[in-house]
Amino acid sequence: MRTIEIPEYPEADRAPGCAHPRETYDLIGHGDAEAQFIRAKQSGRLHHAWLISGPKGVGKATLAYRMIRAMLGGESLLSTSLDIPAADPVAQRVEAQGHGNLFVLRRPYNEKTKKLRSEIPVDAVRAMSGFFENTSAEDGLPRIALVDTMDEMNRSAENAILKTLEEPPENALIILLANSPGRLLPTIRSRCLSLPLRPVSEDEIGPWLKRQTKAEDAIIDAAVGLSRGGPGKAVALAQNADFVLKPLTRFLSSLERNDKSIDHILSNMLAARDKTEARSLFWDCLQDILREQASYCVTGEWHSAFKPLPADKTPQAWMQLWKKVSDWQTVESAINMDKKTVMLTALSEIRAA
Repeated sequence: MRTIEIPEYPEADRAPGCAHPRETYDLIGHGDAEAQFIRAKQSGRLHHAWLISGPKGVGKATLAYRMIRAMLGGESLLSTSLDIPAADPVAQRVEAQGHGNLFVLRRPYNEKTKKLRSEIPVDAVRAMSGFFENTSAEDGLPRIALVDTMDEMNRSAENAILKTLEEPPENALIILLANSPGRLLPTIRSRCLSLPLRPVSEDEIGPWLKRQTKAEDAIIDAAVGLSRGGPGKAVALAQNADFVLKPLTRFLSSLERNDKSIDHILSNMLAARDKTEARSLFWDCLQDILREQASYCVTGEWHSAFKPLPADKTPQAWMQLWKKVSDWQTVESAINMDKKTVMLTALSEIRAA
């Protein structure tokens, strides 16, 4: 497993406990999407803007960086692949964030608050426009901008980037990443070539994850089952097993004996300031289990590493509880609410079911 170096500042486009996509060289499950880009590149008629979409952690940024390395002169061993090795000089410059032809647009870090901004501001988009206007192409190579992600842009920023898409700079490539492309302005979508990525099968993620981490089989199974087809999310869950998967297992097993003490332990632990990413993953897992429970009540089929919840409720009731948990996570993120109280309320509601 590759050693992960923790950066001095948090990076909005890095999954918790994982190597950054610019440091990731293997792509799982998206051979067709990569082949589509290769054909376009080899045709000499490469579209100026690409919209890569798909669930969080599915591999959008990993694919984008493979495209970027190839466009900036990295050499793959095969003409049918973007598999450029880490030792390639271009790959090294991209990984070190030292290539003058690459601009990465992401949520910036606020030096005053010591936190990441909650969204990509319009000023950052203007900086990207300045990059295209002022940066000379190095060795005739294209200038490339990567936006990770469009979901984190406010409407003013979207309008600003639309202007660049409408009047694309010469010899430029713009790659937009989006978890929910349907929320984007239709005019943005219409000016991009769409490259949707589908969830990767568990049969592919499982063996790959075993090669990436030394986690025990039970952790691998739980991480894969809760990954939603996202290799990146599977890695994040495995890396955060002590603060997400193992506590979740203890909570679910406590429901049958109604041991409420675990609720307080979990709420206290996940309220810590340095557990922001683990708490976000824990929220996601709770919602996945509730949604799986609702489906189980209808089909009788269970597709999770955890057991069905020991409660007899209608599918509609489980979906209402899922919506409650989803709403609590949204409110907690938007408003400065007490993290312990919100989590304790959610766990108590599930227990009361």
